[in-house]
Amino acid sequence: MLTCDGLRMGGTIAIIGAGPGGATLARLLSGRGFRVRLFERDASLDARPQGGSLDLRPDSGQRAITAAGLDRAFAARSRDDAKAFRMIDSMGSAMPGAGQDTHEDAGPEIDRADLRAMLVEALPEGMIAWDHKVDRVSPQGDGRWRIDVAGRGPVVADLVVGADGIGSCVRAALTDVRPIHTGITMVAAYIRPELRRGSALSDFLGEGSVMFAGGKRTIFVQRCARDVILLYYSMAVSQGWPRDAGFAVDDHAAVMASVRAAYRDWSPELLDMLTQVQDGFHLWPTSVMPPDYRWESRPGLTMFGDASHVMPPFTGKGVNLALLDALDLANALSCDPARPVQQAVVGFERAMQARTATEIRACLRVGRYAYGIDLGFDLGEAA
Repeated sequence: MLTCDGLRMGGTIAIIGAGPGGATLARLLSGRGFRVRLFERDASLDARPQGGSLDLRPDSGQRAITAAGLDRAFAARSRDDAKAFRMIDSMGSAMPGAGQDTHEDAGPEIDRADLRAMLVEALPEGMIAWDHKVDRVSPQGDGRWRIDVAGRGPVVADLVVGADGIGSCVRAALTDVRPIHTGITMVAAYIRPELRRGSALSDFLGEGSVMFAGGKRTIFVQRCARDVILLYYSMAVSQGWPRDAGFAVDDHAAVMASVRAAYRDWSPELLDMLTQVQDGFHLWPTSVMPPDYRWESRPGLTMFGDASHVMPPFTGKGVNLALLDALDLANALSCDPARPVQQAVVGFERAMQARTATEIRACLRVGRYAYGIDLGFDLGEAA
Protein backbone atom coordinates (compact mmCIF):
# COMPACT_ATOMS: atom_id res chain seq x y z
CA MET A 1 0.00 0.00 0.00
CA LEU A 2 1.43 3.35 -1.07
CA THR A 3 2.20 5.64 1.85
CA CYS A 4 2.41 9.41 1.77
CA ASP A 5 6.17 9.16 2.17
CA GLY A 6 6.36 6.63 -0.65
CA LEU A 7 4.37 8.97 -2.88
CA ARG A 8 6.75 11.78 -2.04
CA MET A 9 9.86 9.68 -2.64
CA GLY A 10 9.02 8.04 -5.93
CA GLY A 11 5.49 8.72 -7.13
CA THR A 12 3.87 11.28 -9.39
CA ILE A 13 0.88 13.48 -8.60
CA ALA A 14 -0.99 14.73 -11.67
CA ILE A 15 -3.23 17.75 -11.17
CA ILE A 16 -5.78 18.37 -13.91
CA GLY A 17 -6.50 22.08 -14.23
CA ALA A 18 -4.22 25.07 -13.56
CA GLY A 19 -6.84 27.46 -12.25
CA PRO A 20 -6.41 29.05 -8.81
CA GLY A 21 -7.17 25.79 -6.98
CA GLY A 22 -4.95 23.54 -9.06
CA ALA A 23 -2.06 26.03 -9.09
CA THR A 24 -2.31 26.47 -5.31
CA LEU A 25 -2.19 22.73 -4.74
CA ALA A 26 0.80 22.41 -7.09
CA ARG A 27 2.63 25.17 -5.22
CA LEU A 28 1.95 23.59 -1.83
CA LEU A 29 2.84 20.02 -2.81
CA SER A 30 5.95 20.86 -4.80
CA GLY A 31 7.19 22.92 -1.87
CA ARG A 32 6.81 19.87 0.37
CA GLY A 33 8.86 17.55 -1.81
CA PHE A 34 6.23 15.89 -3.99
CA ARG A 35 6.71 15.38 -7.73
CA VAL A 36 3.88 17.24 -9.41
CA ARG A 37 2.71 17.53 -13.00
CA LEU A 38 0.04 20.08 -13.82
CA PHE A 39 -2.07 19.73 -16.99
CA GLU A 40 -3.95 22.74 -18.38
CA ARG A 41 -6.17 22.90 -21.46
CA ASP A 42 -5.48 26.62 -22.06
CA ALA A 43 -2.65 27.25 -24.51
CA SER A 44 -1.17 29.92 -22.25
CA LEU A 45 -1.85 32.03 -19.18
CA ASP A 46 -3.49 34.73 -21.33
CA ALA A 47 -5.39 32.45 -23.71
CA ARG A 48 -8.83 33.59 -22.54
CA PRO A 49 -10.50 36.16 -20.24
CA GLN A 50 -10.48 35.09 -16.58
CA GLY A 51 -13.44 37.06 -15.24
CA GLY A 52 -13.72 39.72 -12.60
CA SER A 53 -12.56 40.47 -9.09
CA LEU A 54 -12.55 38.04 -6.16
CA ASP A 55 -12.25 38.59 -2.44
CA LEU A 56 -9.99 36.22 -0.54
CA ARG A 57 -11.27 35.65 2.98
CA PRO A 58 -9.11 35.35 6.10
CA ASP A 59 -10.47 31.94 7.15
CA SER A 60 -10.02 30.23 3.77
CA GLY A 61 -8.40 31.78 0.71
CA GLN A 62 -5.88 33.84 2.65
CA ARG A 63 -4.92 30.82 4.76
CA ALA A 64 -3.91 28.97 1.62
CA ILE A 65 -2.00 31.98 0.28
CA THR A 66 -0.07 32.24 3.56
CA ALA A 67 0.73 28.51 3.56
CA ALA A 68 2.01 28.90 -0.02
CA GLY A 69 4.36 31.68 1.09
CA LEU A 70 2.70 34.27 -1.14
CA ASP A 71 1.54 36.89 1.36
CA ARG A 72 3.74 39.64 -0.07
CA ALA A 73 2.82 38.85 -3.66
CA PHE A 74 -0.87 38.89 -2.72
CA ALA A 75 -0.55 42.21 -0.88
CA ALA A 76 1.13 43.73 -3.95
CA ARG A 77 -1.67 42.66 -6.31
CA SER A 78 -4.79 42.95 -4.14
CA ARG A 79 -6.92 46.00 -3.34
CA ASP A 80 -8.24 46.36 0.18
CA ASP A 81 -10.53 49.32 -0.63
CA ALA A 82 -12.26 47.23 -3.32
CA LYS A 83 -13.99 45.05 -0.72
CA ALA A 84 -16.55 47.81 -0.06
CA PHE A 85 -20.07 46.56 -0.87
CA ARG A 86 -23.58 47.99 -0.85
CA MET A 87 -27.01 47.25 -2.29
CA ILE A 88 -29.31 49.51 -4.30
CA ASP A 89 -32.92 48.72 -5.17
CA SER A 90 -34.41 48.73 -8.67
CA MET A 91 -35.49 52.36 -8.30
CA GLY A 92 -32.02 53.55 -7.32
CA SER A 93 -32.50 53.81 -3.54
CA ALA A 94 -30.01 52.50 -1.00
CA MET A 95 -30.81 49.29 0.93
CA PRO A 96 -28.86 49.79 4.19
CA GLY A 97 -27.52 46.55 5.67
CA ALA A 98 -28.88 44.35 2.88
CA GLY A 99 -26.54 41.60 1.75
CA GLN A 100 -24.04 42.17 4.51
CA ASP A 101 -24.39 38.57 5.75
CA THR A 102 -22.56 37.33 2.64
CA HIS A 103 -19.89 40.06 2.81
CA GLU A 104 -19.21 40.50 6.53
CA ASP A 105 -15.98 38.49 6.35
CA ALA A 106 -14.89 39.77 2.94
CA GLY A 107 -11.19 40.18 2.37
CA PRO A 108 -9.12 42.23 -0.09
CA GLU A 109 -10.10 41.93 -3.75
CA ILE A 110 -7.86 40.57 -6.47
CA ASP A 111 -8.72 40.08 -10.13
CA ARG A 112 -8.96 36.41 -11.03
CA ALA A 113 -6.38 36.87 -13.81
CA ASP A 114 -3.95 38.47 -11.35
CA LEU A 115 -4.51 35.73 -8.77
CA ARG A 116 -3.90 33.01 -11.33
CA ALA A 117 -0.81 34.78 -12.70
CA MET A 118 0.59 35.17 -9.17
CA LEU A 119 0.17 31.46 -8.48
CA VAL A 120 1.51 30.30 -11.84
CA GLU A 121 4.58 32.54 -11.57
CA ALA A 122 5.36 30.91 -8.20
CA LEU A 123 5.58 27.42 -9.72
CA PRO A 124 8.82 25.77 -10.88
CA GLU A 125 9.62 26.38 -14.54
CA GLY A 126 8.01 23.79 -16.81
CA MET A 127 5.65 22.30 -14.21
CA ILE A 128 2.56 23.29 -16.18
CA ALA A 129 1.87 21.42 -19.41
CA TRP A 130 -0.07 24.07 -21.34
CA ASP A 131 -2.40 23.15 -24.21
CA HIS A 132 -3.01 19.72 -22.68
CA LYS A 133 -6.73 18.97 -22.72
CA VAL A 134 -7.43 15.85 -20.70
CA ASP A 135 -10.22 13.80 -22.25
CA ARG A 136 -10.37 10.90 -19.82
CA VAL A 137 -8.77 9.27 -16.82
CA SER A 138 -8.95 5.51 -16.37
CA PRO A 139 -7.44 2.89 -14.04
CA GLN A 140 -4.12 1.51 -15.27
CA GLY A 141 -4.58 -1.84 -13.52
CA ASP A 142 -1.55 -1.54 -11.24
CA GLY A 143 -2.98 1.02 -8.81
CA ARG A 144 -2.03 3.94 -11.02
CA TRP A 145 -4.14 6.01 -13.41
CA ARG A 146 -3.85 6.64 -17.14
CA ILE A 147 -4.47 10.19 -18.36
CA ASP A 148 -5.51 10.53 -22.00
CA VAL A 149 -4.59 13.93 -23.43
CA ALA A 150 -6.19 15.08 -26.69
CA GLY A 151 -3.76 14.78 -29.58
CA ARG A 152 -0.94 13.56 -27.35
CA GLY A 153 0.31 10.34 -25.81
CA PRO A 154 -1.09 9.04 -22.49
CA VAL A 155 0.47 9.85 -19.12
CA VAL A 156 0.48 7.64 -16.02
CA ALA A 157 0.35 8.94 -12.44
CA ASP A 158 0.12 7.47 -8.94
CA LEU A 159 -2.41 10.07 -7.78
CA VAL A 160 -4.66 12.11 -10.07
CA VAL A 161 -6.38 15.19 -8.66
CA GLY A 162 -9.22 16.84 -10.55
CA ALA A 163 -9.17 20.62 -10.32
CA ASP A 164 -10.78 20.86 -13.74
CA GLY A 165 -13.98 22.72 -12.97
CA ILE A 166 -17.60 22.18 -13.83
CA GLY A 167 -16.92 19.92 -16.83
CA SER A 168 -14.48 17.74 -14.88
CA CYS A 169 -13.34 14.53 -16.55
CA VAL A 170 -12.09 13.34 -13.16
CA ARG A 171 -15.56 13.66 -11.66
CA ALA A 172 -16.85 11.42 -14.46
CA ALA A 173 -14.59 8.63 -13.12
CA LEU A 174 -15.88 9.06 -9.56
CA THR A 175 -19.62 9.66 -9.81
CA ASP A 176 -22.57 9.79 -12.21
CA VAL A 177 -23.97 12.89 -10.44
CA ARG A 178 -23.80 15.98 -12.63
CA PRO A 179 -24.25 19.71 -11.94
CA ILE A 180 -27.80 21.03 -12.18
CA HIS A 181 -28.58 24.30 -13.94
CA THR A 182 -30.16 26.71 -11.45
CA GLY A 183 -32.27 28.48 -14.06
CA ILE A 184 -30.13 31.61 -13.78
CA THR A 185 -27.52 32.55 -16.38
CA MET A 186 -25.19 35.44 -15.64
CA VAL A 187 -24.31 37.61 -18.62
CA ALA A 188 -21.02 39.44 -18.09
CA ALA A 189 -20.28 42.71 -19.88
CA TYR A 190 -17.81 45.57 -19.54
CA ILE A 191 -18.75 49.23 -19.20
CA ARG A 192 -17.40 51.32 -22.06
CA PRO A 193 -13.87 52.59 -21.27
CA GLU A 194 -14.80 56.29 -21.34
CA LEU A 195 -17.31 55.66 -18.51
CA ARG A 196 -14.90 53.96 -16.09
CA ARG A 197 -14.20 57.25 -14.31
CA GLY A 198 -16.32 60.37 -14.01
CA SER A 199 -19.60 58.75 -15.05
CA ALA A 200 -22.79 58.35 -13.01
CA LEU A 201 -22.13 54.61 -12.63
CA SER A 202 -18.53 55.23 -11.52
CA ASP A 203 -19.79 57.60 -8.84
CA PHE A 204 -22.40 55.06 -7.70
CA LEU A 205 -19.80 52.33 -7.59
CA GLY A 206 -16.87 53.95 -5.86
CA GLU A 207 -13.93 51.56 -5.51
CA GLY A 208 -15.85 48.41 -4.57
CA SER A 209 -18.97 46.65 -5.79
CA VAL A 210 -22.71 47.30 -5.87
CA MET A 211 -25.59 44.86 -6.16
CA PHE A 212 -28.66 46.39 -7.78
CA ALA A 213 -31.66 44.23 -6.85
CA GLY A 214 -35.41 44.11 -7.27
CA GLY A 215 -38.19 41.75 -8.34
CA LYS A 216 -36.06 38.58 -7.97
CA ARG A 217 -33.46 40.03 -10.35
CA THR A 218 -30.04 41.56 -9.83
CA ILE A 219 -27.28 43.38 -11.68
CA PHE A 220 -23.93 43.05 -9.95
CA VAL A 221 -21.32 45.70 -10.72
CA GLN A 222 -17.71 45.65 -9.59
CA ARG A 223 -14.64 47.76 -10.14
CA CYS A 224 -11.72 45.56 -11.12
CA ALA A 225 -8.03 46.33 -11.44
CA ARG A 226 -6.92 49.04 -13.87
CA ASP A 227 -10.29 50.83 -13.46
CA VAL A 228 -12.23 48.25 -15.48
CA ILE A 229 -15.93 48.05 -14.52
CA LEU A 230 -17.62 44.67 -14.99
CA LEU A 231 -21.37 43.98 -14.83
CA TYR A 232 -23.23 40.72 -14.40
CA TYR A 233 -26.88 40.61 -15.50
CA SER A 234 -28.63 37.65 -13.84
CA MET A 235 -31.11 36.30 -16.37
CA ALA A 236 -33.84 33.72 -15.75
CA VAL A 237 -33.36 31.86 -19.06
CA SER A 238 -32.87 28.32 -20.30
CA GLN A 239 -29.46 26.70 -20.11
CA GLY A 240 -29.28 26.89 -23.92
CA TRP A 241 -30.01 30.63 -24.12
CA PRO A 242 -29.53 32.59 -26.35
CA ARG A 243 -29.40 29.82 -28.96
CA ASP A 244 -32.84 28.65 -27.77
CA ALA A 245 -34.14 32.18 -28.42
CA GLY A 246 -32.84 32.15 -31.98
CA PHE A 247 -29.80 34.41 -31.79
CA ALA A 248 -26.11 34.25 -30.90
CA VAL A 249 -24.24 35.76 -27.97
CA ASP A 250 -22.26 38.01 -30.34
CA ASP A 251 -25.50 39.69 -31.52
CA HIS A 252 -25.10 42.76 -29.31
CA ALA A 253 -28.46 44.31 -30.16
CA ALA A 254 -30.39 41.10 -29.47
CA VAL A 255 -28.64 40.42 -26.17
CA MET A 256 -29.23 43.98 -24.96
CA ALA A 257 -32.87 43.82 -26.04
CA SER A 258 -33.23 40.70 -23.86
CA VAL A 259 -31.52 42.45 -20.96
CA ARG A 260 -33.76 45.48 -21.21
CA ALA A 261 -36.85 43.29 -21.42
CA ALA A 262 -35.79 41.33 -18.33
CA TYR A 263 -35.45 44.55 -16.29
CA ARG A 264 -38.25 46.51 -17.94
CA ASP A 265 -39.95 47.44 -14.65
CA TRP A 266 -36.78 48.94 -13.17
CA SER A 267 -36.10 52.67 -13.11
CA PRO A 268 -35.48 53.74 -16.75
CA GLU A 269 -32.70 56.08 -15.65
CA LEU A 270 -31.04 53.31 -13.67
CA LEU A 271 -31.34 50.83 -16.54
CA ASP A 272 -29.88 53.35 -18.98
CA MET A 273 -26.88 53.74 -16.70
CA LEU A 274 -26.43 49.97 -16.42
CA THR A 275 -26.60 49.15 -20.12
CA GLN A 276 -23.78 51.34 -21.47
CA VAL A 277 -21.59 48.33 -22.24
CA GLN A 278 -19.05 47.31 -24.86
CA ASP A 279 -19.58 44.64 -27.47
CA GLY A 280 -18.65 41.16 -26.31
CA PHE A 281 -20.52 39.15 -23.69
CA HIS A 282 -19.52 36.15 -21.61
CA LEU A 283 -22.23 33.71 -20.53
CA TRP A 284 -22.09 31.98 -17.15
CA PRO A 285 -24.96 29.47 -16.79
CA THR A 286 -24.92 28.90 -13.03
CA SER A 287 -25.01 25.32 -11.82
CA VAL A 288 -24.90 23.48 -8.53
CA MET A 289 -24.17 20.00 -7.23
CA PRO A 290 -26.72 18.48 -4.82
CA PRO A 291 -25.72 19.42 -1.26
CA ASP A 292 -25.68 15.87 0.12
CA TYR A 293 -24.17 13.91 -2.75
CA ARG A 294 -21.18 11.70 -2.00
CA TRP A 295 -18.96 9.43 -4.06
CA GLU A 296 -17.23 6.18 -3.33
CA SER A 297 -13.53 6.89 -3.02
CA ARG A 298 -11.23 5.24 -5.56
CA PRO A 299 -7.54 4.66 -4.81
CA GLY A 300 -5.33 7.13 -6.64
CA LEU A 301 -8.11 9.55 -7.62
CA THR A 302 -9.75 12.58 -6.04
CA MET A 303 -11.11 16.03 -6.89
CA PHE A 304 -11.87 19.37 -5.30
CA GLY A 305 -13.13 22.89 -6.02
CA ASP A 306 -15.73 23.28 -8.76
CA ALA A 307 -14.98 19.78 -10.03
CA SER A 308 -16.37 18.47 -6.75
CA HIS A 309 -18.83 21.07 -5.53
CA VAL A 310 -19.65 23.75 -8.08
CA MET A 311 -22.19 26.28 -6.81
CA PRO A 312 -23.49 29.67 -7.96
CA PRO A 313 -21.52 32.76 -6.85
CA PHE A 314 -24.35 34.00 -4.64
CA THR A 315 -22.22 33.95 -1.47
CA GLY A 316 -18.93 34.74 -3.19
CA LYS A 317 -17.04 31.80 -1.69
CA GLY A 318 -16.22 29.57 -4.65
CA VAL A 319 -12.53 30.39 -5.09
CA ASN A 320 -12.04 30.57 -1.32
CA LEU A 321 -13.37 27.04 -0.92
CA ALA A 322 -11.15 25.79 -3.76
CA LEU A 323 -8.03 27.28 -2.16
CA LEU A 324 -9.01 25.87 1.24
CA ASP A 325 -9.56 22.45 -0.36
CA ALA A 326 -6.06 22.66 -1.86
CA LEU A 327 -4.56 23.47 1.53
CA ASP A 328 -6.45 20.65 3.25
CA LEU A 329 -5.41 18.08 0.64
CA ALA A 330 -1.77 19.18 0.80
CA ASN A 331 -1.87 18.91 4.60
CA ALA A 332 -3.51 15.48 4.46
CA LEU A 333 -0.77 14.15 2.17
CA SER A 334 2.12 15.61 4.11
CA CYS A 335 1.21 15.54 7.82
CA ASP A 336 2.00 11.84 8.43
CA PRO A 337 4.63 10.17 6.19
CA ALA A 338 3.55 6.66 7.26
CA ARG A 339 -0.12 7.21 6.49
CA PRO A 340 -1.46 5.34 3.44
CA VAL A 341 -2.25 7.73 0.61
CA GLN A 342 -5.78 6.42 0.24
CA GLN A 343 -6.49 6.92 3.93
CA ALA A 344 -5.30 10.51 3.66
CA VAL A 345 -7.44 11.12 0.59
CA VAL A 346 -10.58 9.60 2.13
CA GLY A 347 -10.18 11.75 5.24
CA PHE A 348 -9.76 14.84 3.07
CA GLU A 349 -12.81 14.01 0.95
CA ARG A 350 -15.12 13.41 3.90
CA ALA A 351 -14.18 16.69 5.58
CA MET A 352 -14.51 18.61 2.31
CA GLN A 353 -17.91 17.07 1.57
CA ALA A 354 -19.27 17.97 5.01
CA ARG A 355 -18.04 21.55 4.71
CA THR A 356 -19.33 22.11 1.20
CA ALA A 357 -22.75 20.62 1.91
CA THR A 358 -23.22 23.42 4.43
CA GLU A 359 -21.88 26.02 1.98
CA ILE A 360 -24.10 24.84 -0.89
CA ARG A 361 -27.19 25.05 1.31
CA ALA A 362 -26.27 28.57 2.40
CA CYS A 363 -25.70 29.55 -1.22
CA LEU A 364 -29.04 28.15 -2.35
CA ARG A 365 -30.86 29.91 0.49
CA VAL A 366 -29.52 33.18 -0.92
CA GLY A 367 -30.60 32.03 -4.40
CA ARG A 368 -34.10 31.29 -3.15
CA TYR A 369 -34.39 34.74 -1.59
CA ALA A 370 -32.75 36.71 -4.40
CA TYR A 371 -34.01 34.83 -7.48
CA GLY A 372 -36.77 32.47 -6.37
CA ILE A 373 -34.66 29.39 -7.13
CA ASP A 374 -36.15 26.16 -5.81
CA LEU A 375 -34.45 22.93 -6.90
CA GLY A 376 -36.22 20.79 -4.33
CA PHE A 377 -33.28 20.33 -1.94
CA ASP A 378 -33.66 20.43 1.83
CA LEU A 379 -31.83 23.66 2.64
CA GLY A 380 -32.29 23.49 6.39
CA GLU A 381 -32.53 26.63 8.50
CA ALA A 382 -30.26 29.60 8.17
CA ALA A 383 -27.59 29.68 10.85
